[in-house]
Amino acid sequence: MRTSGQFLWRTAGLLSFLSFLLFATGFVLAMNPQQLAPSTASPPAQKEQPPSPLPEKGVHKVVALGDSLTRGAGDANGQGYVGLVRQALEKKSGQSITFTNLAINGQESSELLKQMSQEQVKKLLVEADLIVFTIGGNDLFRQTGGLYTIEKEKVTTALNQLAVNYEEILKQIRSVNKTATIVYTSLYNPFGNTEAAVDTIGPVLDWNNQASQIASKYPQVFVVPTYDLFLRKEQNYLFTDHFHPNAEGYKRMAERILQALE
Repeated sequence: MRTSGQFLWRTAGLLSFLSFLLFATGFVLAMNPQQLAPSTASPPAQKEQPPSPLPEKGVHKVVALGDSLTRGAGDANGQGYVGLVRQALEKKSGQSITFTNLAINGQESSELLKQMSQEQVKKLLVEADLIVFTIGGNDLFRQTGGLYTIEKEKVTTALNQLAVNYEEILKQIRSVNKTATIVYTSLYNPFGNTEAAVDTIGPVLDWNNQASQIASKYPQVFVVPTYDLFLRKEQNYLFTDHFHPNAEGYKRMAERILQALE
């Protein structure tokens, strides 16, 4: 009987221990159900790549508009930013690109609008994949007193009219071409290291801000800043006329434009 009693006690103890293990396991699983349940969490979403600024079909035809900056005045190499951008795009695509430079030295925004009304110009804009332009420097500095003197009372009038014309330029381009990428290169201050700096910094920065705000209302329009490129570097990047970029200045402008198109 003694042996039988010991056996019964051992059996009861073993059953109690097993019951405890089952209870403990159930308790742990109840507190942490995700350990056995299949994962329902979604994998982390991959960040979508921003769309390319350039048309999906690529760039085959480019139209350049505006003033002497787009014409390349001051570049001893005769390329300007337009020629440098062309070289880079052709190298990247591995094919030749048709570039039509319609810029005119000294052109103001009102004159650009008249030029754009010409049927041949409209036809070129319709076919363009990329349209680049500069405008505004002559509006500000010629209409408000000259290159080295600014008549402050004329600045507001000039800025307001420039804004109206600039928006009309964008409207007209979009009316004939809904998909082309448009790049406007905003103004730098060529007088940053002269006595005219005090009177010219404000209008230039004010205009650049307005240009960006207006452009934001239209799809596929990019405003490329250049103010910082020339700030305190006028001696390095300006031509001897102290107004237009030199070859190195145009190189910096082209690099900034290409960055915007990446």
